[in-house]
Amino acid sequence: MEAMELRTYTTLLDLSGFEVVDATSDQKNKVRRLTVVSTEVVAPCPHCCGLTDERHACYDREVVDLPLGGWKTELIAQLFQFWCHRCNKFFSPRSSVLATGAHATERFLERLARLATDGDVSSAARFLGVAEKTAERWYYDYLKRQTQDAGRDLEPITCLGIDELSLKKDTGSTSAC
Repeated sequence: MEAMELRTYTTLLDLSGFEVVDATSDQKNKVRRLTVVSTEVVAPCPHCCGLTDERHACYDREVVDLPLGGWKTELIAQLFQFWCHRCNKFFSPRSSVLATGAHATERFLERLARLATDGDVSSAARFLGVAEKTAERWYYDYLKRQTQDAGRDLEPITCLGIDELSLKKDTGSTSAC
């Protein structure tokens, strides 16, 4: 595979933090398999919050991504395990583009959720070329994660039944929580 072709795949894939290092195509099944490697060379330790560049091991994770040019896209993500010399622990950094608990990218799950919401999970699974039960599990896990993430940005309630004029006059008709 030529370097120019791999750079083109990297640009087309547009997967933040990853670079395409190999590409193969299955003409019969219209499947493109891209091997991607993380471009991150330093990772924050989740245990002590220190930065480390000590790579310990590399492992492959197979995930599906959105189709490219009508072809199904399968990614082989080569991810690193790091070792933190400060706390003497091993860890694998979480990638924001790869979905937790699913063999898919976050954008694939977002598209699946949008299609399933507009139609149904069965037709969304058929359209994206995923098994129906797998699509169903990914869909509900994605929705659950989205509702949990949405609640993280909320501020705690400090007042109930605010009457703005009473609050300004300090008449005591509002109760603090």
